[in-house]
Amino acid sequence: MAAVGPEKIAQALNLTKSRVHQLVKEGLPKESRGQFDPVKCMLWYVRYLQGVLEKRSTPALDGGSAGERESRIRLLRAQADLREMELARERSQFISVADYERTLATFIQVTTARVMAIAPRVAPEVVGQQLRVMIHAIIEKHCREALRWLAKSENYKQDTPRRHLAG
Repeated sequence: MAAVGPEKIAQALNLTKSRVHQLVKEGLPKESRGQFDPVKCMLWYVRYLQGVLEKRSTPALDGGSAGERESRIRLLRAQADLREMELARERSQFISVADYERTLATFIQVTTARVMAIAPRVAPEVVGQQLRVMIHAIIEKHCREALRWLAKSENYKQDTPRRHLAG
């Protein structure tokens, strides 16, 4: 294939003419003054880009073997993860599994107690009612009250399930 000028190589490699001259200093092959073999230049540039990508994927850490670098990278990632978790905890975006399980258990106990308390409260009001519509309305009213009470998050804070039975 015929040799071409730096403008054609720059165009083929999607580079500027000045970048082509910089790459010549890094080893881009040229045939003679201002003349380049396009095939050789393309192959060289592909290998050059592969090398750049390899360097970016493995950060340069003060010497050491590849195994040591990988260990160091894992350590740095673990330390970064720990810092992120500590920051999330400080911002109250993080709770421990134990705290979550305690909160969920309290929520379940309170909800169960509230729902089970509906029948004893409703029974006296329903006694003597003849109309099914009235009985339904009374039960529904008490269910809605229980749901409204359960929807208020402050009812779960620092409270025991037994206290939720009253009221």
